[in-house]
Amino acid sequence: MPAIEVFWKEYQTSPEKLKEDVWPLISMLKNFIKAFPDSEMLPEAYYILGEAYASVSYWPEAEAHWKIVTRYFPNSRWTNQALNSLVMFYERSNNREKLRSFYREIMRRFPDSIAAKTAQVLIAREALLRGDVKLARRVAKAVSRSSPMAEVEVPELLDLKARLALHDNKPKEAIKLWVRYLNLIRNPSVRASTLFQIAETYRRLGDFLKARKYYALIRRDFKGQPEYLFAKFRILQIKEETRKRLSRYTKGQISNPDYFESEQVFNEILKRFPKHPLTLEVKKEFVATELRKKDYVKALELAEKYLREDPDSPYARDILLMADQARQGLLTTEYDIPELQRIVAFARPFLQTEKKSQIYDYIRSVAEAKWVELEKRLIDASRPLEALKEYWDFKRFFKEETVQTVTAFRLAKKALIMADKTFLKKGQQVQLVNFHLKNQGNIEKLSEPYHYYYLAQAYGGLDLAEASLRAYQAAWNLEPAIPLRCRLLMDWIDEMIEANKQIATQDAITLLNLNCPEQSISAKALLYKSILATWQRDYRAALSMALDSIGIKPSPLGVRQAINGAIYLGEWDVAWKVYQKSGRLLSKDERARLLRKWGDEAMNLGMASQAKRAYLALKEMDTNEPADGFRLNLALSALKGPAQAAEIWAKAAKEGEGVWGKASKAEASFYKFMKKAGSSL
Repeated sequence: MPAIEVFWKEYQTSPEKLKEDVWPLISMLKNFIKAFPDSEMLPEAYYILGEAYASVSYWPEAEAHWKIVTRYFPNSRWTNQALNSLVMFYERSNNREKLRSFYREIMRRFPDSIAAKTAQVLIAREALLRGDVKLARRVAKAVSRSSPMAEVEVPELLDLKARLALHDNKPKEAIKLWVRYLNLIRNPSVRASTLFQIAETYRRLGDFLKARKYYALIRRDFKGQPEYLFAKFRILQIKEETRKRLSRYTKGQISNPDYFESEQVFNEILKRFPKHPLTLEVKKEFVATELRKKDYVKALELAEKYLREDPDSPYARDILLMADQARQGLLTTEYDIPELQRIVAFARPFLQTEKKSQIYDYIRSVAEAKWVELEKRLIDASRPLEALKEYWDFKRFFKEETVQTVTAFRLAKKALIMADKTFLKKGQQVQLVNFHLKNQGNIEKLSEPYHYYYLAQAYGGLDLAEASLRAYQAAWNLEPAIPLRCRLLMDWIDEMIEANKQIATQDAITLLNLNCPEQSISAKALLYKSILATWQRDYRAALSMALDSIGIKPSPLGVRQAINGAIYLGEWDVAWKVYQKSGRLLSKDERARLLRKWGDEAMNLGMASQAKRAYLALKEMDTNEPADGFRLNLALSALKGPAQAAEIWAKAAKEGEGVWGKASKAEASFYKFMKKAGSSL
């Protein structure tokens, strides 16, 4: 008996420790049965053996020993204990039909026994749970009349009467009956369940102090029973209610609790007892706890899960209301990028599934709003490529035009332009082109002319003229607004000129005149028109527009175009005036090339004085090119006549070396001959 007392104590409080110590007890009980086959304590020994096997999850052995008690000792006071254990076993294994069959067998074989009466009471209790109050009352009266000691012989009768009293709105009477019942039973599962019923009744009466006392008793003495976790759950609820009540009096100065313990208890109950009736309330409380924490994503996630698992739960309406609160909380709260990404990640699977839950619309509305907010946050954080990726994912689920989708589209266009600018600013033309080619289908749907404009610039920077021109054309086809339209036309014309596209340049200049009258008379536009006029051999117009261009804003290209035009037309004074005023805009090599061309063209036309002006300017530049000195001597000799020319070339021949020295000697010989010939004549 001392070993058995230790077993019962450990069975209630220390299931893990019990697993180590139970086998010696099992061996001891088996030896007792063999040694004392006629003992009055034999039913108790078999019953305790069943409990011992159950404690280490040897369920077939446990079931067999409990059945021995009910079948071979139907009038023992341990019969109802064994029946209770069998009820618990069959309920846990969800084998209700086997349980009912077992009840019928007991009542058939032992109709007037304690086992049969206990079976009747247990059937009546099950009927009461289904709502059959009449059957429960009838059985309670019949069993009570069967014996003056009925409540002692069949303690379950007290439990049935307590439940009927509770049904009749007599909670205090029910509590008294359950207290008497506790004094007659030994089974830890039944004791824990009864204590929990008492605590629950006090809680419903609003007597939280007494309720908490019973919950605490369960938490202290029944760690191995389901009610241990349920009691912890109720204590946590009472604590939360107390905290909320106190916060009303202290103007909210009570600090928020640590919800970690609550969540641990909730998760443990859900994992171990998913089908228990109380678990439905635990689910509701879990959602409420996440709401109190303001973790609206978790609250919405749990609400969706629980409503899908138990759509007809008595708490379904409460959970649905809390889901709406979570939705409103998500919509009205501002989040940083990681939290927004978490919200979108949570919503994505629900948007992909074809099976719609009760709160699908809540999740969809949250996802739509927060996805757009995420896109905006990424743009504000200068992360345009991520923003675009989020938008393209967003469009897979939200196709209809709404305020949010319109906003998302506008933000995506902004992100695209930002990405393009970033690529160009960093000199990453290749990356911009690759990005476009990789996402071409999605980019086309944005219809953003600025993107194709920047793409054209990227192609131009890579010397891919044809691709650049196609991109400009694509930008123009999207009908850009006036500011971009004019800017685009100017750069497009520049690329056309670079690619020597004469007809296309003429068409584009016509478009510029029509669409951008102010731009069409700018310095750059006039220069483009000058180049087009040169291609068309209208040199007078080309010179005139080049001069107008540099008159507004001198540029190296404008200076070259004006001087070249003046040279071609023989407008030497014009060329000289432009050179003196704006020649400094050109590099030294460019000036040298222009002056050589100028002088050579003048010499070809027999205008040595104009050639001299150009060659003298070339000499002042100190180019260190012997050919430039030779050019000047040619012009001087043409102007001076044979006598002086001979001296010029003789001096040059002495100073010159190499090929130009030999050329100077040849010229000196020629003019020496000419000088003699002139004298003889």
